[in-house]
Amino acid sequence: MTKRSEGFDKDETVAGVEERVQARFPDAEPEMVHEEAVVAVDKYAEAPVKDFVDIIAEREARAAVEESLAADS
Repeated sequence: MTKRSEGFDKDETVAGVEERVQARFPDAEPEMVHEEAVVAVDKYAEAPVKDFVDIIAEREARAAVEESLAADS
Protein backbone atom coordinates (compact mmCIF):
# COMPACT_ATOMS: atom_id res chain seq x y z
CA MET A 1 0.00 0.00 0.00
CA THR A 2 1.33 3.42 -0.92
CA LYS A 3 1.36 6.00 1.84
CA ARG A 4 1.21 9.39 0.21
CA SER A 5 1.32 12.49 2.33
CA GLU A 6 3.18 14.70 -0.12
CA GLY A 7 0.75 16.79 -2.07
CA PHE A 8 -1.75 16.87 0.78
CA ASP A 9 -2.36 20.38 2.03
CA LYS A 10 -4.89 20.45 4.85
CA ASP A 11 -5.81 24.12 4.41
CA GLU A 12 -6.21 23.69 0.66
CA THR A 13 -8.37 20.62 1.20
CA VAL A 14 -10.59 22.46 3.70
CA ALA A 15 -10.97 25.37 1.27
CA GLY A 16 -11.95 23.05 -1.58
CA VAL A 17 -14.47 21.16 0.53
CA GLU A 18 -15.87 24.43 1.85
CA GLU A 19 -16.21 25.89 -1.65
CA ARG A 20 -18.03 22.86 -3.05
CA VAL A 21 -20.38 22.48 -0.08
CA GLN A 22 -21.18 26.22 -0.11
CA ALA A 23 -21.97 26.00 -3.84
CA ARG A 24 -24.30 23.07 -3.13
CA PHE A 25 -26.03 24.91 -0.26
CA PRO A 26 -25.87 28.64 -1.07
CA ASP A 27 -28.31 29.49 1.74
CA ALA A 28 -26.11 27.90 4.41
CA GLU A 29 -24.18 30.21 6.69
CA PRO A 30 -20.55 30.36 5.50
CA GLU A 31 -19.30 29.94 9.08
CA MET A 32 -21.25 26.69 9.47
CA VAL A 33 -19.97 25.37 6.13
CA HIS A 34 -16.40 26.25 7.11
CA GLU A 35 -16.75 24.57 10.50
CA GLU A 36 -18.16 21.38 9.01
CA ALA A 37 -15.42 21.33 6.36
CA VAL A 38 -12.73 21.68 9.03
CA VAL A 39 -14.26 18.94 11.19
CA ALA A 40 -14.55 16.55 8.26
CA VAL A 41 -11.01 17.14 6.97
CA ASP A 42 -9.54 16.96 10.48
CA LYS A 43 -11.13 13.56 10.92
CA TYR A 44 -9.03 12.12 8.09
CA ALA A 45 -5.97 14.42 8.07
CA GLU A 46 -3.81 11.81 9.77
CA ALA A 47 -4.94 8.91 7.59
CA PRO A 48 -2.00 6.99 6.12
CA VAL A 49 -3.45 7.30 2.61
CA LYS A 50 -4.80 10.73 1.73
CA ASP A 51 -5.87 10.20 -1.87
CA PHE A 52 -9.58 10.38 -1.08
CA VAL A 53 -9.68 12.68 1.97
CA ASP A 54 -11.25 15.50 -0.03
CA ILE A 55 -14.02 13.30 -1.40
CA ILE A 56 -14.85 11.66 1.92
CA ALA A 57 -14.62 14.94 3.83
CA GLU A 58 -16.88 16.67 1.31
CA ARG A 59 -19.53 13.97 1.66
CA GLU A 60 -19.45 14.23 5.45
CA ALA A 61 -19.51 18.03 5.46
CA ARG A 62 -22.33 18.08 2.91
CA ALA A 63 -24.39 15.64 4.99
CA ALA A 64 -23.80 17.66 8.18
CA VAL A 65 -24.80 20.94 6.51
CA GLU A 66 -27.86 19.33 4.92
CA GLU A 67 -28.90 17.89 8.27
CA SER A 68 -28.43 21.24 9.99
CA LEU A 69 -30.47 23.06 7.36
CA ALA A 70 -33.25 20.48 7.62
CA ALA A 71 -33.33 20.89 11.40
CA ASP A 72 -33.63 24.67 11.01
CA SER A 73 -36.64 24.33 8.69
